[in-house]
Amino acid sequence: MPEPDIATGLIVLTDATCVIKGRSYAGIPTIVWKDGIDEDASDWFRDLVVRDGLATSSVEEYANILRPFLRLCRARKRNWKTVDDDFLLIWRGELHRGRGVAIPRVNTSMDVIFNFYRWAEETRRIRYHVGIYADDEMPTHVREHGFAITAKRTFRKTRHGRVFASWSTKLRLAGGNQSSRLRHTPSEEETRRAHELVAEQPLGERDALMFSWAEEVGTRRAEMLQIRKSHMPTPEQLEQLVERGEELCIELKRKGGKMKPLYASPDLIIRTIDFIEVGRAEIVNACRAKIFDYREPDEVFISTRTGLVLHRDSVTSIGAKAFEGAGIKNANIHRLRARKAVEVVETLVEAVFSGEMIGSETSWIETILTIAAERMGHMSPESLRPYLNYVLRRRIEKSDANAVAKLKAKRRQLEAHVGTLARRLSQHAELHRASRMIAESRTNEAVLALRRIADELALTA
Repeated sequence: MPEPDIATGLIVLTDATCVIKGRSYAGIPTIVWKDGIDEDASDWFRDLVVRDGLATSSVEEYANILRPFLRLCRARKRNWKTVDDDFLLIWRGELHRGRGVAIPRVNTSMDVIFNFYRWAEETRRIRYHVGIYADDEMPTHVREHGFAITAKRTFRKTRHGRVFASWSTKLRLAGGNQSSRLRHTPSEEETRRAHELVAEQPLGERDALMFSWAEEVGTRRAEMLQIRKSHMPTPEQLEQLVERGEELCIELKRKGGKMKPLYASPDLIIRTIDFIEVGRAEIVNACRAKIFDYREPDEVFISTRTGLVLHRDSVTSIGAKAFEGAGIKNANIHRLRARKAVEVVETLVEAVFSGEMIGSETSWIETILTIAAERMGHMSPESLRPYLNYVLRRRIEKSDANAVAKLKAKRRQLEAHVGTLARRLSQHAELHRASRMIAESRTNEAVLALRRIADELALTA
């Protein structure tokens, strides 16, 4: 495997020795060029984690998006502080037309780059370069000449009625908004095929167990890779969980960087403990034999190559190969989490319709979305609304009332069609009678018959 070229920019992650204000921060990205550390970009990443509380996995993705843009600046000898809308449009065209990047991904890139420049403006690394000012906040000369990077003000209203103002880029491509339609969520049969395929691989025990954590608990990659041996219950605690029919609560750092609970069934915990004692133990022993001074990590899902916790990209690759091999398109291990989201929402909807969650002052839609968001570790309950819509549509499709309505509609259409055919036959019969009258020289009667037919045709026209 070729060594990475530092000229194109390396992304290096901090380890646990990075201590800021007395707290250890591992996983903060830093961009390194041939001429040294990119201090401005790296300071932004640090602020996102330390000041704003973003998850390091999200900030690493920001680094992956910002780096190629800064690489273009360097290739064209353009100081990033002098970039304007025209240069940003060049980057947008390079992504969309030059590299064939889809509109949603292009817009994500434009958003991240704009947020970097907004941060630089707010921290006074650049001044009056980005249009994030109201008219009364700008000096006269700025108001006359405008900004190099324009912005538009947006407003967001929370479910509690509070309104927040923010700034966003004007340079997003149109047509990239995602609809509320769900992406493909694997069916039960498709999921079983993927499970069977991955279980047959050399590391099938580990990988199938990861699939189960995603499907049955709803873990994201970063959350799954935080699961530790020390999270597992003692035999006595496990026995109590089984007797009470309760789930094990595990506190993990979830999306947004906050510690939140997730819940795993005793059956899944039993499988996990078994893997730790057998399959994982084999990986650990192999690593001890080949890696000098190897120290076993606490994380459950580890690599056979390094003996350390798996990388998120490895989890994605394992899932992609399994679903592709099972003939399932547009799906990955993250879509197993979507199955769990549907299951959670469906359970809550069932509780509503059975009367368990309806009260005189209860908005059942808001209640479902809020509880489901807490369970799935979503930052915003609104992100689960597509799943609620999907469940409600499916419930309506299967309901008795809907079946009756469909039968009534079908009957109406059949009756209307029968009436049309009857009228057609009637007209043919009248025409036949009129032709006989003409043949028998009963002209006056034929004229009257033809006039009736003409009147009927006029009424139905």
